[in-house]
Amino acid sequence: MKMVRNQKVVWGTLALCMVCLPIGVFGQARGAGRVTGTIRDESGSPLPGVAISATLKGSKTEITAASDDKGLWAVYGLGRGEWHVEFYKTGYAPQAAKVNLEDELARVPPIAIHLKKGA
Repeated sequence: MKMVRNQKVVWGTLALCMVCLPIGVFGQARGAGRVTGTIRDESGSPLPGVAISATLKGSKTEITAASDDKGLWAVYGLGRGEWHVEFYKTGYAPQAAKVNLEDELARVPPIAIHLKKGA
């Protein structure tokens, strides 16, 4: 009887480890951090529909978003680390910004992006 209880404890511990391990691995890239801002054209008008891609340096983790009708944008789910944020819209030259999140809960000031007409 005691051996059966010990086996249950061992199997329960292994199951718990298998569930928690992925959380630790993936939790480093995806988190509670966010970056927000505005996107405007050269005249200062809001640019809707700008594609936004945030990539964690040294990984393949990518989070995407798009600007709304008022040119507002937000990327959610960022974990700690250095993020490369790129902004694309057909007919405009792409732009990029770097964001370093030392703490997922740290407040990052809004980023104002101005896209210029171009390739």
